[in-house]
Amino acid sequence: MSESSDTRQGMQSVLRSLDVLEAVAQSQPVGISALARSLGIPKATVHRILRTLGEAGWLAPQGAPGEQRWVLTARALAVGARVMTQDDLRERARPVLEELGRRTDENIHLSAPDSESLVLIDKMPSSRPVQTVAQVGERVPMILTASGWAFLSRLPAAELVTRIPSVVELANGTRLTRKELLAEIEAVARRGVAVNPGRWRPDVSAIGSAINDRQGQPVAALSISLPSYRLTDELHEPYGQLVREATERISAELARR
Repeated sequence: MSESSDTRQGMQSVLRSLDVLEAVAQSQPVGISALARSLGIPKATVHRILRTLGEAGWLAPQGAPGEQRWVLTARALAVGARVMTQDDLRERARPVLEELGRRTDENIHLSAPDSESLVLIDKMPSSRPVQTVAQVGERVPMILTASGWAFLSRLPAAELVTRIPSVVELANGTRLTRKELLAEIEAVARRGVAVNPGRWRPDVSAIGSAINDRQGQPVAALSISLPSYRLTDELHEPYGQLVREATERISAELARR
């Protein structure tokens, strides 16, 4: 085979893979048969592309073998989130950040995923003399933060399991197993809000909730960040309600775009 033929074949393979990725994004969760019909390519080809994209971390299967349906992973979502952070997400979220800041007078953080981290993409600073310190562009570990747990709680189950390490050590020296972490994150999913009482930095606490796109997939997270001594038990419920309502408003705005 000539070099030009190799190049054409390679380009065709890449374009088909992109077609499959885009089709999954539009119809997730979706099975092989449905993808093959919509794209007009053989099921065996679709299956091979799905497995390749799965091994590369772009897609993940849900369900039992033989009945699997495919969804985007956080890696694919993060690419979209990074594009969105430059304009649409920050623009639509800014009024909500400002209102939440006025109602709590604490730092309000808007974060987007990047691999195993969250990146702070916008903030509303507190006017209090004692407050948490974080700069736009700062990266934080997803597995140790309120925003991270909130984001993880909205992932498909198959994707969530792959992102949870076997053991995580918290700032106070406590170690959580994968089973314990999954139980904690499932509880966050039920509540719609995550509370971090100094898991990453002992003196910094936060309450966070996920921002979702129109398909219900997480694209970012919002949190109230404050010194640990100010996050009393009495504030968990009212602050949790405030941040959950805020992310619901932003998610609704994104769904209308």
